[in-house]
Amino acid sequence: MVNDFLSRIEGNYYGYLVYLFGVLAVIFFSLLSREKKKKPEFLIPFLIVVVVFFYEFMGAFLMVNKSFNEKIHQLISNEPFQGWNLWVYNIFNYQVSKFLFLLLLWFNIHSKRKKNAVLFLMIIFSSYCIFLYISPNSEITNFQPLLYFLGNGLIIIASGLFFIDLVTEDYFVSINPLTYWPFWYITLILFQMVIVFLGDVAFEYLAFENVPVYKFFNTLSMVLYLLILGVFLRILFTGSNFIYSLNKK
Repeated sequence: MVNDFLSRIEGNYYGYLVYLFGVLAVIFFSLLSREKKKKPEFLIPFLIVVVVFFYEFMGAFLMVNKSFNEKIHQLISNEPFQGWNLWVYNIFNYQVSKFLFLLLLWFNIHSKRKKNAVLFLMIIFSSYCIFLYISPNSEITNFQPLLYFLGNGLIIIASGLFFIDLVTEDYFVSINPLTYWPFWYITLILFQMVIVFLGDVAFEYLAFENVPVYKFFNTLSMVLYLLILGVFLRILFTGSNFIYSLNKK
């Protein structure tokens, strides 16, 4: 089993880095003070890194352990098992991690009106996710294009609200945004989600008519995602939302 798993992930450098980031996130978070562990600016990034680690690891593991994959499939689906692991990504990537990103954006916005707007987006997203489980015509084990579109689209909107907040709220006047880590990771989140959004919209054309561009989109998306996780690790390691210690709140 172990050898099969190692063969499965062989050459997957993106996966290697995600696994490394997951382990480092647990170590860095455990070294934070008890007070900081309770703060959303540290807890939410930590949870995102752990969730990404989990679904990347489980995605590879389930392709090796077919019997376990089939047991889970039978619990959550009425369709015949075909050996796919898509349900892991549909649940933990496209639902759990996307909700955590929206929650992180909500936390970083200071305007009450914009926070309420992001909260409304979170309610819309959560409602649709719940609908997927109760609808007889929807299977979480299959492709869910609307889920992908909605998750990425709502995060793009919420990111835009953050940048509007950045230039209109007094809170940001007292700090240098260039030394503020949330400015950087939300910028990366925005670019990454836009890349994925465009790739999904043009999927059929890119995947079948322009494979090099499709591969470029995928590679760029993975690089941006690793940079986001890297910034989260930096925050957990330093225990600060600012690049320079002199700019602490």
